[in-house]
Amino acid sequence: MDLRWLRLASWSETLSLLVLLVNLATAHVEALASLLGPVHGCAYLATIATAFLVPLPSRARKLTLVPGIGGLLALRTVGSAIPGP
Repeated sequence: MDLRWLRLASWSETLSLLVLLVNLATAHVEALASLLGPVHGCAYLATIATAFLVPLPSRARKLTLVPGIGGLLALRTVGSAIPGP
């Protein structure tokens, strides 16, 4: 199962949220927030959409609904479900 796109969307969502929170806690540059807010929202929606397009267990799909880290939690769930060599 190829999870490349889910991995990309999940990391984009998490990193954009991290940058938004660091910006809020430090300089609070409004231009950065207005740029990254929609990027984060699109990455969140892309994570959910990608999870429903690739074959995943229903638990992993539901985990993508958790904002910020849901995609990474889903990837971890799927990774632990795949048997090792």
